[in-house]
Amino acid sequence: MEAFYFGPSESYLLGVFHPRQGTNRNEGIVLCNPFGQEYLRAHKSMRRLAINLAELGYPVLRFDYRGTGDSAGDIDGHTADHWVEDIGHAIQELVDVAAVTRVALIGLRLGALLAAQAADRFGQVSRLVMWDPIADGAEYVGGIRASIVNGGTQASRSRVLGNDGTLHFNGFSMPPRFQESIVNWNLHDLVPTLDVPVAQIVSHESDTFARLNQQLSARERFYSELAPAPHDWNYVDHVGGILWPKPVIDAIEHYFNQVAP
Repeated sequence: MEAFYFGPSESYLLGVFHPRQGTNRNEGIVLCNPFGQEYLRAHKSMRRLAINLAELGYPVLRFDYRGTGDSAGDIDGHTADHWVEDIGHAIQELVDVAAVTRVALIGLRLGALLAAQAADRFGQVSRLVMWDPIADGAEYVGGIRASIVNGGTQASRSRVLGNDGTLHFNGFSMPPRFQESIVNWNLHDLVPTLDVPVAQIVSHESDTFARLNQQLSARERFYSELAPAPHDWNYVDHVGGILWPKPVIDAIEHYFNQVAP
């Protein structure tokens, strides 16, 4: 594992590279994080997934979007389109570092919506894996807003609606410009048009899972799996411990070990 900075000097990104082990596969994998507190809670799962996929022979790159984690700047002034550009930089970095010609994207939650946009824009993408995806940007933003407005006194301590419309929740902020950049994004419109194999792997059944399955089941290159897990990536136990959802990690690993792009 190697940590380094890459991308444009004005918006450099922190990357963590997991080199392939054993089998030499001519396909890399970029992991696309969720947003805010979900990223913190998913970090252990994403790291474990990267390690397991590298052991299968895939070079893997994890990274922080600009304005998050240890990458440059803060989220003010940035949009989701900038984060899609960051995925493009990560794809190119992995192509250069690992000498691969194709790169798969795995996106968790909002990361799946971002990865779908990237799969539509960048020609090196070989396949898209959506893990517990956010399907509707407007619904996602509306849900955060509703949790702030309707959360009551207890929620107001960590969730505040700013005077300018910024959503402050659980220690993270989503400015109006960022909100506006994703409200028209919808997987149900975008994914059926993608010219790459698509997989959906989730730990719980949902309307999103069922609807995407119905939409995509006719595709020749569509894979879907429900991998029930006693705990998901967002689970925190009574002492603050975060457990990673082994059945879902195993399902994604199995997909990459068995299914060709």
